[in-house]
Amino acid sequence: MKWNVWFGEVVEEDGKLIAKKSNDLVESFKNASNPEPLPFNIPEVGLQVFDSLEDYYKTLRKIALKVTSEKVERELKREDRYVILLLKALDKLNESINMLEEKLRDIEEVKISDTTEDFRERIEELKRLRRRIEKEIEDVITKIAPNLTEIAGAVIAARLLEKAGSLERLAFLPASKIQILGAEKSLYKALARMRKGKPAKTPKHGIIFIHPFIRTLPKRKRGKMARFMAAKLAIAAKLDYFKGELDESLAEAVRKKYEELRRMKEDKKEERKEERPKRKKKKPKRK
Repeated sequence: MKWNVWFGEVVEEDGKLIAKKSNDLVESFKNASNPEPLPFNIPEVGLQVFDSLEDYYKTLRKIALKVTSEKVERELKREDRYVILLLKALDKLNESINMLEEKLRDIEEVKISDTTEDFRERIEELKRLRRRIEKEIEDVITKIAPNLTEIAGAVIAARLLEKAGSLERLAFLPASKIQILGAEKSLYKALARMRKGKPAKTPKHGIIFIHPFIRTLPKRKRGKMARFMAAKLAIAAKLDYFKGELDESLAEAVRKKYEELRRMKEDKKEERKEERPKRKKKKPKRK
């Protein structure tokens, strides 16, 4: 009789149970399968190949974490690629809808018929498909990148993922690179001008510019907010890739930074109002 256990095999020979340790504990852990209840206590038998129960459980925990990590990584690779492909399909779908609506307007200027009504219905079907794809992207990106989504929102998080190529690549990007993801063309043009000795401004933000915490601030403060947000997004990407657990303090820190920069704007407005000299009221002229 033989049983597959996480550390290898347990064999019954001459009425005795003999434990045999596998050379590949990860593989034996994955292959451990016994449909019926085991007629022995695994830790007790495991003491034949481990020095102590402490050593037994320490090794078990290590192998279990390694196997779980591999499964999570495989799942993330599959899901993040799914998001990227959905996003690319969504972009093409948007292009198609815009083009078809333009053509429909041209046709309706000439004649409205049953054919144009069918045409319009097909466009509406595409719009319904677009909403389903958008919802699917939001659901998946929230699951695989909870911290990125909490900070940037589902749309920006998905766009960052697409530009990086995968969650793994995004997790290893520095904050300075995340800050300008999506603005590569502007950056290359600026660098080309600088190499020629011409004046040029490098972009301060890329995709993350559409975040309301950046675009609603005055221009002189957007760069500071973009740098701060990119630094938190870099941490968020690492947490999402290596742990997958939500840390609400990251999004809260971004919100507080935005409030701080916005208050500075309001305070300066009030200061300028106070500094303005009060106009003297003109006395009415006597008749």
